[in-house]
Amino acid sequence: RHAVPHVRCGKLIVALDDSELAGLEALKAQGEANGAEGLEVIDAEAIRRSEPHAAGVAALRSPHTGVVEPETLVHALAHSLEAAGGYLLTGTGLVGAHLTSDGMLLRTERESICARVVVNAAGLFADQVSAMLEGESFTIHPCRGEYAELAPSRAHLVNALVYPLPNASGHGLGVHLTRTTRGTVLVGPTVRHQDSRYDYESGRAAFGTFVEPARRLIPGLAPGDLRLGGSGIRPNLNSPEESFADFLIRRDRLNPRIIHAAGINSPGLTACLAIGRLVASLV
Repeated sequence: RHAVPHVRCGKLIVALDDSELAGLEALKAQGEANGAEGLEVIDAEAIRRSEPHAAGVAALRSPHTGVVEPETLVHALAHSLEAAGGYLLTGTGLVGAHLTSDGMLLRTERESICARVVVNAAGLFADQVSAMLEGESFTIHPCRGEYAELAPSRAHLVNALVYPLPNASGHGLGVHLTRTTRGTVLVGPTVRHQDSRYDYESGRAAFGTFVEPARRLIPGLAPGDLRLGGSGIRPNLNSPEESFADFLIRRDRLNPRIIHAAGINSPGLTACLAIGRLVASLV
């Protein structure tokens, strides 16, 4: 309806040797418990039919996984908001807030806004916003992820999505290969915990960081087949020393006027409409 480019291309999560087969079965069971449909473990021959250049002795196939173009999706959401009578105030920082008899009075640098309910979906700054709203305390841990890309002449080596088993620590999905709606193939992301919520560039990962993880999945790749890509910072709720923390999507325990949608990292973008429906039900 909104002409957002998307492809339901399917995903393979590969076991690179027999030692990873148990992890693959555990991931399948977890996926099915979470409601994912059509998951199946396939053998090496079936892998080659989907991804002729991929490694692996077996793989978990997720047929309903897809990709979407993020920029167009965000613009479509903004247009839908405004068409429904909403106001999108960009470049408008929150500087303070306090409870009133009618709700929350939010103060920006320009004006005050009275809200019956406030949804805290402030990404890297959700913990700071919660503190300003007199909500419960939690900590956002910035985690930078960097990408490389396959050279255009080598993009044909990947048909869709090829992932390794997720990191056992829960701090990421591992460096994986993603064919975008534009036909480019991303390699990444890396995992780098840092203090800054603004620093996307200093101390960028060396080019060689991406070569070996990519070659484990696509053995035919050579160093010259890759080039450096972009970087992003995800808002983790767990520190490097802590185990996996799920999304925080619920009403605040101290201030019932607040609903949090915090700590949203991958796959928050592709799950955004489902997250929106859940938050709307809480509102």
